[in-house]
Amino acid sequence: MSQQFGRYIMASDVVVPTGMNIELAVAVAKADLGRFTQYESPNTGELYTVARADFLAADDLQGKTHELLSIMLNSLLSKLPSSLKPLPLLLSLPSSVSQIMVQEWLESSEYAHLISNIQVSEQGGNRFVRECIEAMKELDVLVCIAVDSLFEQIDDLIEQSCVMSKSNPWGVIPSEGAAGMVLTKKSIVETLKLRPQASVLFASFDLESNDRRGCTRLVRKASKYTQQFGQIYSDMTNERSHIEDYGFAIGARSECFAKPQDAILTNEWWGTLGRASGIATVATFAHLHDDPQPGSLMLFDQLHSRSLLQLQNCGGTLK
Repeated sequence: MSQQFGRYIMASDVVVPTGMNIELAVAVAKADLGRFTQYESPNTGELYTVARADFLAADDLQGKTHELLSIMLNSLLSKLPSSLKPLPLLLSLPSSVSQIMVQEWLESSEYAHLISNIQVSEQGGNRFVRECIEAMKELDVLVCIAVDSLFEQIDDLIEQSCVMSKSNPWGVIPSEGAAGMVLTKKSIVETLKLRPQASVLFASFDLESNDRRGCTRLVRKASKYTQQFGQIYSDMTNERSHIEDYGFAIGARSECFAKPQDAILTNEWWGTLGRASGIATVATFAHLHDDPQPGSLMLFDQLHSRSLLQLQNCGGTLK
């Protein structure tokens, strides 16, 4: 069990097809207001369910990435006291985006004086979440942002039979967007008398989960520390491997789950965000969870890894 006591989430947010911030994104998703659109494949002629951030001005992925980062940095930095700035920034970007162009754009942007260091990670999904948490061993505060667009990969995903359609209920809903969070330590929270959104009680990762038993292993480890997982938040999709993995985990420690059938599934709200799905689910917890008891995040991704985090709401920033 990888325990990460003393880590706090100071701020978090998302930019997704249903909105440019977490409040709007959740409200629109809950109201079911035209969340998804249809994409007709030029190769198969079939209609596929997709989610697009139509409010973005850019047409290409490089431009979208810059735009998404700008929105995310505006949101996260505005929620932080000046005593925490400048801050180091850790990014997870789509593989087809030029990292050099992103760094040059950031260094010449209005955010340059608020960022002390820019690092681009090669990781996404659960591996990126772990990298962010592990980085706090050396840092006092860190801004973490992940950007992705599965929609830009839609033709390849259709060819691999990975996209949801009438003939394929087991597929994903390709989406696009960004998610970010700001992490800090207990010592910083206490010294500066800050009020964070949430605390990370523990985090555990299974990064080579190809047998559909990854969540089961994580739940068994976690049950040594707690017998109550609370409300479940997850980025699980309709993929068979995700559904079976979740089912096996619930069955392994059924006594620890009160209402596992009522899990909050971010994929159903705004589609599958790829590299950004894990942090987007963290932001969803921070915005929605008002129970004094902790809640648990069971995170999947398209990279054959799983993670289980337990967070506790602290009532800060967005609340």
